[in-house]
Amino acid sequence: MVLSRGPHKVERITITLVPTAGEASFRNVPSTFSAVDRTYGWRQFEMIDYMIVPTKISRKEIKVDIFFDARQKGKGNIASLQKSVQSFVKSKVQTEWKGLKLGSISRATAAAPPDEKFKRATIEEILGASLEG
Repeated sequence: MVLSRGPHKVERITITLVPTAGEASFRNVPSTFSAVDRTYGWRQFEMIDYMIVPTKISRKEIKVDIFFDARQKGKGNIASLQKSVQSFVKSKVQTEWKGLKLGSISRATAAAPPDEKFKRATIEEILGASLEG
């Protein structure tokens, strides 16, 4: 993983989660979407800031983009950042993302995150539509 260049770039990973508990799994789709503000926002975990944006929800898998940025920059922090991201995903799967099993984690790539005011339907609105088969 290489820390991104430029003031507006962050790192992005895509994780694939597999539903294990039927429709109850879809209540725990990861997201940093605020229904009040109707935007995705940044949150903090250890030494990283992160934003979670679901990109695909189907009966077989849920794909989620996690945008993250280290609070402390520098070459010496790359290994710590990798460990923090893995720790973050594993802790969330075990605690908050009940009914979902980790399928895969992509490599980190430099990306521009969605604008904080990125508008998208709530998970409830998405799930109100028919799920992909």
